[in-house]
Amino acid sequence: MASLGDLLSQSSKQSLFYTIQPGGVFRMKLTTKEGIIPKEKDDDYRIKYFIVIGKTKDKKVIGFVVINSCINQNLSIQLQQLHYPLRVAKYSFLDHDSYVCCGELKEITISHFSERTCQSCGIIDKEDLEYITEAVITSPIETKKHLRKFGLI
Repeated sequence: MASLGDLLSQSSKQSLFYTIQPGGVFRMKLTTKEGIIPKEKDDDYRIKYFIVIGKTKDKKVIGFVVINSCINQNLSIQLQQLHYPLRVAKYSFLDHDSYVCCGELKEITISHFSERTCQSCGIIDKEDLEYITEAVITSPIETKKHLRKFGLI
């Protein structure tokens, strides 16, 4: 399958950033560059669903949170409590009930986003997005500087 970047002209790549909005859900290969640890030792990526939460003013970086199948029990209790449930009954792109990890806002550059094979899956509704964003803002590992970078505060 071709990457999004392969299918777009240079001007389309530049305007891609404007079409990616908070609440958008995507599925793609994410790497350690985005803070994702591969499951298998020999892998260099992991296919994940994620939700766009914000974008930088310079239009070069997207802030996102990942959707996980379950809550990581290796996290502190405080971070475990920052998981927001998504139900397959409401979000049909999911294979099963899942959890948004709101403890850490991750980043991907628009160039990496456009170079990889990516699937647009849907949109998180406004109320859920507000709860998710608020949870990210209250995370003990997020700094005001990082949150400002994506226009969250």
